[in-house]
Amino acid sequence: MNSFFGLDFGTTNSALSVNENGNVRLIDIDEFNLAGKTLRSILFFNENSNVFVGQGAVNEYLKNHANSRLMQSIKTSLPHKNFTHTDIYGKKYTLPDLIAIILKHIKKTGEKDVGYEINDVVLGRPAVFSANKEEDALAEERLKKAAQNAGFKNIRFQFEPIAAALSFESSLK
Repeated sequence: MNSFFGLDFGTTNSALSVNENGNVRLIDIDEFNLAGKTLRSILFFNENSNVFVGQGAVNEYLKNHANSRLMQSIKTSLPHKNFTHTDIYGKKYTLPDLIAIILKHIKKTGEKDVGYEINDVVLGRPAVFSANKEEDALAEERLKKAAQNAGFKNIRFQFEPIAAALSFESSLK
């Protein structure tokens, strides 16, 4: 079977589609999001070193936000070279490490839906992460590293405006 994921890792929400032999469909990637199929791009770490993703992260934060760490809008840090790592309860996390937690959750949920492993992904990226070419390249490199850390082996990028246009075009058929 010729299959690959289309993944939009967003600043606020993320979405996943699968292309199976030319048939594309959106996958529900957050069991706690009753309003839609997207996953909030949020991480929550509690003091017991448990990590939660998406609406589950929000739910856990609301239950007990004392002695915890909630992280959102992680994508916005991709072009910032001064973000080398953060320490959470004694463990060091780089930006690709943090993003990989979200992408790994998305990949695992998508594979559970389709019933088999998928190693190929077309990953959306902004047309410009930063006007500075060096920072823009760093952002894409970090996003690629995060996807590799999540288990994807074949990673291609598509500019988000083009991906949106292709999606619209497919709805016209």
